Amino acid sequence: MKILLTNDDGYDHPGINTLFQELSKHHEVFMMAPDTNKSGFSSALTFLTPINEQKIEENVYKIDGTPVDCVRLALEEFCPFVPDLVVSGINPGPNIGHLMLYSGTVGAAIQGRDLKYPSIAISVSSFEISDYSFAAKTVLKILENITNLNLSEKSILNVNVPDHNLFKQPQMKVTKTFVDEEAASNDEIEDDVSSLESGNISISPIKISTFDKANLKAVDTWLGKF
Repeated sequence: MKILLTNDDGYDHPGINTLFQELSKHHEVFMMAPDTNKSGFSSALTFLTPINEQKIEENVYKIDGTPVDCVRLALEEFCPFVPDLVVSGINPGPNIGHLMLYSGTVGAAIQGRDLKYPSIAISVSSFEISDYSFAAKTVLKILENITNLNLSEKSILNVNVPDHNLFKQPQMKVTKTFVDEEAASNDEIEDDVSSLESGNISISPIKISTFDKANLKAVDTWLGKF
């Protein structure tokens, strides 16, 4: 499989470098990542200043841009192949519930999907983790069967892995994104927060929609009163 790899923590972060090493054992990988930490940049895009790139080694680049810039620039100019998949991570700290809206890790994956490439965001629950090997192997396991997954054109997989030092045998669970306590208690599908707290690997299909169809009539009625 041909993979474009990026993150929001920077090209020299151990999360992305562990993942690059593991993926490269089985797949063809091109990596482009920010030159400094860009956590919390969500889907930010650079458009007022030029973006500078630097080759670190074969198929590894850094740029002075955002995670979304990395995906766009790699796909438009630098990646030597058409990727089968965009992978963003490994991020230290969870990207679950509403927190994922601020995430550059998730933002990069969504950008990949917007450009028609299947995409995965991968994070670990601990901010203090030093060994990313289990999370990297989790990605490899997901990729073993990823071609059999048919997601909608706007959806990505948001994967959150528990701290392997605390949970030795986590199970993969499909989850919904946590919204609030009431919504969480009224659904048979476990939410990502609960799954991660239980020591399981949370896998959520997510998409960002800019149109709220459910409230279309309410706004139309409101405008009719002007």
